[in-house]
Amino acid sequence: MKITKVDNAGLDKIPVGGCCEINCLHIVIKDFRPIVEEFEKYISDTSWISALDELSQKTFKATTQKTIDKIVNEIIAKISSDVNTDIGEFIISYAAQQALEIEHSHTLIPLAELLKEKISGNPGFDYHSVSKNSYLVFGEAKFSLDSTPRALALEQIVRFIGDRDNSELLWLQPFLDDNTKKNVIDDKKGYAAAFSHNNANIITTLNNALDSDPVKEIIKFNELYLIAVELC
Repeated sequence: MKITKVDNAGLDKIPVGGCCEINCLHIVIKDFRPIVEEFEKYISDTSWISALDELSQKTFKATTQKTIDKIVNEIIAKISSDVNTDIGEFIISYAAQQALEIEHSHTLIPLAELLKEKISGNPGFDYHSVSKNSYLVFGEAKFSLDSTPRALALEQIVRFIGDRDNSELLWLQPFLDDNTKKNVIDDKKGYAAAFSHNNANIITTLNNALDSDPVKEIIKFNELYLIAVELC
């Protein structure tokens, strides 16, 4: 997996005059199998539970194993010669989180699919992290085999602002420090849109995203990350 920070100076549609910090990343995955293997190890590792308070430990012990078993036995085990839509969105989420940690020093929160009570079909944001500025970042992932669904990811974020993000706070709370909690209460937060990239030009894709109506709403907050994931 190769991660490249896209220099904002090369993008002519960066909104001006706002207080939102905007970052763009381009991820290239030439062989999906090592990423799937990494992802399987990542979701199967539940050592993070032991670092939580006792009530949170009981909660997440009850919710995570069923989801892990389903992902490993019903999705990963059935992958044949190519990426399919079932695993695709997990790869996008996982790659996005890794890029945020590596390139922007984010603290990662376990994937939302592992934390929520629903075994599959996560009904809200797909991944979360805490930025170095102590902002909770809500991430949305969209995958397509042959298109670039950046608009779908951004539009869904806008639909979720003030609704799904706030409804997730109770089960995210055990992973937040005091500064991040205060920022959340003050409605200071960030969003990340990760999407499969199947267009010829990454700059065109990012400029189209930056010039879209959803971005005008998202940049009212503190941080925005656009993450294009290219599966070769």
